[in-house]
Amino acid sequence: MPRLLVVTLTMMLLAIPSGQPAWAADHRDAASISEDPAADLNDIYFFRDPSDPTQIVLAMTVNPFSSTSTPGAHQFSSEVIYRFDIDLNGDAIGDRSISVMFTPVLPSLQLFRAELPGGIVIEGPVTRPTAARAANPAVITTGASGIQMFAGPRDDPFFFDVIGFNRFTAGGGLAAFSGRDGFAGQNVSAIVIRAPVSVIFGSSTVAGLWATTYRLPDGFPTSGLPLAQVDRTGVPAVSPVFIPAARKDAFNRGIPFNDARDFGATIVASLNALGTNLQNQTILGSVAIPDILKLDLSRPDGFPNGRRLQDDVIDTLLSLVLNQPASDGANANDVPFLTTFPFLAPPQQAP
Repeated sequence: MPRLLVVTLTMMLLAIPSGQPAWAADHRDAASISEDPAADLNDIYFFRDPSDPTQIVLAMTVNPFSSTSTPGAHQFSSEVIYRFDIDLNGDAIGDRSISVMFTPVLPSLQLFRAELPGGIVIEGPVTRPTAARAANPAVITTGASGIQMFAGPRDDPFFFDVIGFNRFTAGGGLAAFSGRDGFAGQNVSAIVIRAPVSVIFGSSTVAGLWATTYRLPDGFPTSGLPLAQVDRTGVPAVSPVFIPAARKDAFNRGIPFNDARDFGATIVASLNALGTNLQNQTILGSVAIPDILKLDLSRPDGFPNGRRLQDDVIDTLLSLVLNQPASDGANANDVPFLTTFPFLAPPQQAP
């Protein structure tokens, strides 16, 4: 990577304070973010590699509903910082972070630079989207400590009967769900990292994870202006289900440290309106406030302990919200996940 580019990207990454307390199926969940797809966080995933539990997998997706016939919809922005924050002591403030930046898109090349805990830097090429019938092979970059990284287009791993949910919230009851996956056939842009437990957890056995996107101000890095937080995500469905439309932009620009203060009463009001009993409100509150996805290595992986790709998070949340076993009927992704890195299925291509 050219030296000037390395210096510029490093300055961008360092512009985020490491201790800044900065939540997920929230595709186009708010008015502002719907106009900025490259910074629109959809979901995050946090689990141990099922073939090697000494390795942790973190993934974030952006660019929701990317068309299979328009590869330009899969681009990462060179004006956005994509960041994972990791809380190791339960105070809802990031203790470690992973920040990723991208170069401008050239006709056949885009590069990424990622800075991980311990001063580890990984640089490599983005897997390019294509309009061809077959997707480009996944480009996997291996760095220090055997860390693997992928950035590029993938099939959207989220599965959810979103039309049924809209009918459900309009009063249709569980009969409103048909099991139709509203994300079938759709692609996203994904950042996937596989790293040793020690790099992510340090000496801790419990870690909390959330992702944030920041848009760079005009003239960066010489303008002296702060980075603009655009979106954040942690626990799936918190913003779409529990935060009213008028407050979604504020939620996306908030930080987990302030969630109880700023959004606790709002989430409780939403649960009361849905008829959730006090016991399940307590369970949901412990999961959703603050909006951080937690993984305890002393327990088996599976939402709400982390989040694997195959976890049916909507059924878990629906059952808690409705005080009874419940399902939207969309119980698996429309295409199989991979058993090896980068785990997300290849992007779906137009015939």
